[in-house]
Amino acid sequence: MELAMGAMGPLFPKLLQLLEDKYIAQRGLKREVESLSRELGMVHAALAEVSRAPPERLTEPDKLWARQIRELSYDMEDAVDAFILRVARRELAATADGGKEVLKRIAGKATKMVKKIKERHQISEKIKDIKNLSKELSELRTRYTFSGGAPAMNTGVDPRVINLYKNEGDLVGVEEARDELIWKLTCPEDNKSLKIVSIVGSGGLGKTTLAKLAYDQLKAQSFDCWAFVSVGRNPNVTSTLREMLEKLDQKSSREVDMASWNGERFCEELHKFLQGKRYIIVVDDLWDKETWKTIKHALQDSNCGSRVIITTRNSEVSTKANDVYKLKPLSHEKSKELFYKRVSRKNGDNQLDNVSNKIIDKCDGVPLAIIAIASLLVDRPLEDWEKVYESIVFGHEEDKTRTILLYSYYDLPSYLKPCLLYLSMYPEDHLIEKSTLVWSWIAEGFVQLQKMGDNLFEVGEMYFNELLNRSMIQPEDNKQDGSIDGCRVHDIVLDIIRDLSREENFVTILVEKQCALPDYVTRMKEVSLYGSERKVRRLSIQRCRMERIPQDAMGLPEVLRSLNIISSEIEVIPPLSSFQACRVLVIEGRRTTWELKHLGKLLHLRYLEINGAKGCSELPKEIGNLKFLQTLVLKETGIDELPPAVCELPQLLCLRVMGGHRVMVPGNRMGKLVRLEQLKLRRVEEAEADDFLVELGKLTRLRVLDLEFYSNIKDRSLKALVLSLSNLVEIRELKLRSDEVPLAWEDWRPPQQLWHLNLYRIDFYPQLMNPSSFGRLRSFYLFKQVVEAKDMESLSLLPELQYLEMRGSTLHQGIIVGAEGFKNLRVCRVPTTFKFLQGAMPRLESLLLEVAMEYGKVIVQYRKIILEQLPTRYAIPDLDFGLGNLVSLKEVTVNICCSGSILPDVEAAEAALRRAIEDHPTRPTLHLRRSTEEYMLSDNEVQPEKVTCLGVNAREMGKFTLHGYVQIFKHYSWLEEITIDIDCEGARLCEVKEIEAMFKLAATVHRNRPILLTNRINEDKMDCNSEPEKVPDLLLSVRDMKDNHPRFDHLHAMQISCRWLEEINVDIDCTDARLCEVESLEVVLRFAAAAHPKRPTLHMKRVNQDKMASSS
Repeated sequence: MELAMGAMGPLFPKLLQLLEDKYIAQRGLKREVESLSRELGMVHAALAEVSRAPPERLTEPDKLWARQIRELSYDMEDAVDAFILRVARRELAATADGGKEVLKRIAGKATKMVKKIKERHQISEKIKDIKNLSKELSELRTRYTFSGGAPAMNTGVDPRVINLYKNEGDLVGVEEARDELIWKLTCPEDNKSLKIVSIVGSGGLGKTTLAKLAYDQLKAQSFDCWAFVSVGRNPNVTSTLREMLEKLDQKSSREVDMASWNGERFCEELHKFLQGKRYIIVVDDLWDKETWKTIKHALQDSNCGSRVIITTRNSEVSTKANDVYKLKPLSHEKSKELFYKRVSRKNGDNQLDNVSNKIIDKCDGVPLAIIAIASLLVDRPLEDWEKVYESIVFGHEEDKTRTILLYSYYDLPSYLKPCLLYLSMYPEDHLIEKSTLVWSWIAEGFVQLQKMGDNLFEVGEMYFNELLNRSMIQPEDNKQDGSIDGCRVHDIVLDIIRDLSREENFVTILVEKQCALPDYVTRMKEVSLYGSERKVRRLSIQRCRMERIPQDAMGLPEVLRSLNIISSEIEVIPPLSSFQACRVLVIEGRRTTWELKHLGKLLHLRYLEINGAKGCSELPKEIGNLKFLQTLVLKETGIDELPPAVCELPQLLCLRVMGGHRVMVPGNRMGKLVRLEQLKLRRVEEAEADDFLVELGKLTRLRVLDLEFYSNIKDRSLKALVLSLSNLVEIRELKLRSDEVPLAWEDWRPPQQLWHLNLYRIDFYPQLMNPSSFGRLRSFYLFKQVVEAKDMESLSLLPELQYLEMRGSTLHQGIIVGAEGFKNLRVCRVPTTFKFLQGAMPRLESLLLEVAMEYGKVIVQYRKIILEQLPTRYAIPDLDFGLGNLVSLKEVTVNICCSGSILPDVEAAEAALRRAIEDHPTRPTLHLRRSTEEYMLSDNEVQPEKVTCLGVNAREMGKFTLHGYVQIFKHYSWLEEITIDIDCEGARLCEVKEIEAMFKLAATVHRNRPILLTNRINEDKMDCNSEPEKVPDLLLSVRDMKDNHPRFDHLHAMQISCRWLEEINVDIDCTDARLCEVESLEVVLRFAAAAHPKRPTLHMKRVNQDKMASSS
């Protein structure tokens, strides 16, 4: 029923559009369209009423009537679309002819009038046909409806309840889950307050069984009362509350007449009874938040240590609990153990193992699926097992898992059912991108705006998330930022939706080695109530090898709305012009070749994707005829240029051009795509960048922007990019990839809606980020960055930041993180180590650290300081990170850089990390990785030195470099004595004293408190001015500064070492430098002056500008 309603959904707005057409209004067709709208409105209301009935109560006439209504809606939508399209094309042609001679236009007027009359006659006849058919269907439904009603519902026991009474010894793989759940319930922290734990997972995983095991074990632990109640898909909350009270108060409930009590009275009585009692309650099979809200209102928290367990498939319900336990599928070995236990056989037989492994893989670790399939096999000979496996590919066997999953399907709201069934268009185990799926739903008309101001993609995204929350699809995480950007469909769920799609004629599937349409299509043609044949509306060809697409089955090309060809080889493909009603066309596969020259004739096309088809080498210029096209996706194709006509597509919302080779875009016309919301382009180069980066600023509706470009982009183009980015106020996701491109970010005004920022090899300063400009940022990724403590300080203030990853080098280890920031951070991946204080990162679940032992190498890279006097070996740093203060931690990854160390040190560090994890209250998972093992030393290569000498030059030492020395010094765990020789030539006394003080501090914090001796060398050559220079003059070479990373040298020199600065003059030598490099250095210096405690006045002057390098 809901599919018929879904088919009618897109039709109503189009009828309204038809009513607004001036030709309809002028020629008397308006009354006919209004009459049809009323007729279909009544049909829609009847469908809505019927759809509220449980599916098992529907009669065959009801189902047949709904199918015919769906087909009628499709035909009417095709007719309306065709009329609207012809009118639009005629008006466009009239506009294009505006400059032609008047006499020529008058000569063609009579011909056009004839065409108009013909078009109006066609739509009029179609309207009359539809009205007549609608009335005929209504009359037939009334005539053949059985007055006795549908048969009674099957009130058999829910198959899951049977599992409650299995012996615990028959269960497999539940011990660890049970113990973890009990630990969550009995955690000593705040043991007296009411604690609610939710078990969430898809149907069949064993949520109810797990809850029952924990309940049985805990209720014996000094609880005053207990109850286990099930809610179900169509809950009667009053009955549930009554059952709960009867089980909790078994004595008094027998003596009281509760027949007249309503839900409110039961809540009051429960609340009163639970006062002062310690109870444990299981609320099983919750489906919606409102039911849980009512039940929770009845519960009492008297600080007696009460516990509540809820089980649900809906993650939105689970979030209302104090803690969530996500139930995982069984491992392959545990699945195998359960399977063999159920079929009462032992493994070891090769033939048995082969077919069993295939069946077990099919079940994907779902215990109920394993038990159900094993139940089919327990009394069958081994020869039949392969047949059973083949039969479950499309779910023909009735089983308990199917029944449970069907509960979930029938509980979906009507707008989600076609969205879920559409997933049958994709092969088994296929990774389905969220963006691809949502845009396909939009093209099909499944996504409808509910109110003004809504955005189609965001509504579709809500649909996607709701399917996730209901555990109907499995999320696929983005490995880079942890977001969910795709999904997979469990095999069993896919079988069910394929069956439903076939039954409803929603999708026709050609799969694997089939070379013709399935039997249910090619058998005798079905004749509908009004004489039309069963029509194939959506065709998905999945992993097939065939000579040709079958065309002789029920007029396939003429009415086909969607065609997906995925990983298939087809020798002869009909011309595209055959598929005139097609809305969605997907060609995916490296061996698929399709001539695209007739693409411009698919006038109804909304979604076009060509993925991996190298044989598709050119888009025709006629693509500009596709005035309804909303989405264009090109991935790994042979197409190397977008024709300018792409920029003439008025409805285009999404343009994605990706792949390993460069695709030229018409940069000077891109600004015409004013409705564009998603834009992803790879390899934007100099030839097109100048115009494109200017035009980019006109695309003010963009929500997602993903660009890759190269360092040969001209300076003026980089300026245009920053200015264009400032115009894109609707941007949610911004991804820029380049090759060391400097951008002047001070001119950028970040959009208020920005939640994802990904910058790869692009200069960016996290210290510029603040809560007022980045208050909604949830995900931040930055590559090619030296991580500093100040970066983390700035990022910690962003209130909604959940994912943080920075890749690059760092000279800072042991960055202190307190309780002041990172309140919502879930994932932190930064190549450094931290010292977490109490209250730090309270929601952090995943942490990546890097224990670096290469400080000497890093300092040589960034500062030209000789380190030969340092010992060769570096010890493992202090590993007390304070992980115990991360109260939500679930996963820790530590990368140990092994160069310059010996194996015993690395192993000792790994052992220390394992002990820290074992002592952690949440027992997070630990992943240890080693890098640069090839540079490790053998035991006899170096002997630990207890006494060492270090030479430094005072004039070359800013605090940043000094800090690096301090860190290296700290990591010499064997030191007992150290001598520092300080070369004072040209240095001021204050600089020398600061160096001495810092080394003294380093000795104080060292674990051995080594003896520190400092010697001043060349003291007679010091700058003896008692007062530091307040207005120094600096001469900086841009090329040298670029090599030496000026941001770090001069930021720290000006902010820390030169605290006395009041004014500074900087001459910038521009010899051999590009303009963008000069501007980048000026930005760094301005930022350094602004961050200095005295805010000194900065004067900058460019010298040798005539010797600058060409910007090209």
